[in-house]
Amino acid sequence: MYFAVSEDKHILHLRFHAPDSGNALSLAAARELAGIGKQYAKWPGVVAVSSGHPTLFCSGGNLSDYAKMKGKAPGLKVNREITRCLEAFSKWSAVKLALIEGDVLGGGMEWLARFDYRWSTPYALFSFWQKRIGLSPGWGGGTAWSARIGESRMRGLLLEARLLGPDRALALGLVDRLVAPVRLQLVLADWCAAMSSEVNPALGRWSARQEAAIFTSLWQGPEHKRALARWKK
Repeated sequence: MYFAVSEDKHILHLRFHAPDSGNALSLAAARELAGIGKQYAKWPGVVAVSSGHPTLFCSGGNLSDYAKMKGKAPGLKVNREITRCLEAFSKWSAVKLALIEGDVLGGGMEWLARFDYRWSTPYALFSFWQKRIGLSPGWGGGTAWSARIGESRMRGLLLEARLLGPDRALALGLVDRLVAPVRLQLVLADWCAAMSSEVNPALGRWSARQEAAIFTSLWQGPEHKRALARWKK
């Protein structure tokens, strides 16, 4: 089990915990999230997703899993299914809120794009670091973020692949609010009491098909293979 689910008045709490992989969003975890959606996609309140990891919200895809796959096709198949799971998550009619108390890296940023709101503590770090392992976004996150923060800004973040502090993430529009950990639950309760339903934002001009094609061309490329080699056991 990757998600602990609990109900509290208007709030559905999902706590993501994958300690064996550094809180990576594996295919199994994505499938579990999709399964939760079959029951809670129309939750009449706020779905608040947090992390059970002390320092990570989500570190991206499970590189250990990918490193064990032979050839290009299996990994691409897994990524396509994860993309479908995240797209389904983005279409939940419930208000989706990310409570970020740890770092969000690579594919984690792509999952983050599917939330309606993102709150961070003043200690989390953020990075589109796909370039560091020889890749581009592959779960549709580039498309989703481009619609939110602008295509030019998104391309710059991908090219730089820097670690961003919470203040910078707030300025760029990657998070909506900074909240001290000790006040998080109180602020959440007050916010949810006044929350009405929201409409998920539409995708922007950046073609999802184009993004998928770029990712496919880079998967199992030289840089990506070198990165995966470090994860083989």
